[in-house]
Amino acid sequence: MIGPDVGAGLYPQEHMLMTHDTPHPDSDTMTAASGKDARLQLAGLLKNFVDNVPRVTHALLISRDGLSLVDSEIHKDWADKWAATLGSLASLSENIPGPGGGRAALRLALIERGDALIFVSIAGTSAAFPNQPGNTAGMVDTVLAVIAEPAADAGTVGFEMGQLVDRFAPYMVAPVRST
Repeated sequence: MIGPDVGAGLYPQEHMLMTHDTPHPDSDTMTAASGKDARLQLAGLLKNFVDNVPRVTHALLISRDGLSLVDSEIHKDWADKWAATLGSLASLSENIPGPGGGRAALRLALIERGDALIFVSIAGTSAAFPNQPGNTAGMVDTVLAVIAEPAADAGTVGFEMGQLVDRFAPYMVAPVRST
């Protein structure tokens, strides 16, 4: 569980690979973990997130086109429904004109309902899913989706999502830089 020093995050700093430490995607040294082991490791990160962030009940890594990639042990039918809906939400969120009339990359979208808080954030471009429909040149754009109880602290969940996206960096060829 997270203690009073929430800003410290769930993971010890010395075990984190921050995205700013990751080579640029155009770099010749850029590689990303892929294959079955990468899928299992990503699923483990999602499960750990659900187990350790207060009031979070589910987490999924989905493709931008709404296909479930890995999750925190969610029933397949639910994962597929959430993936389709939340992938659309990510796309819609990026296409809403901002105050200046332009579009911007999605950092975090939050839906507050009577039965849940639903969070969506761009997670990066991954090569961990080579046979996934919709991948381009062996890569898939990913979205992190999190479902939490209505009483969850939205600030804590959002912060910890950013930390989780940073932990995804080894599995992404184009990781998202958290700010």
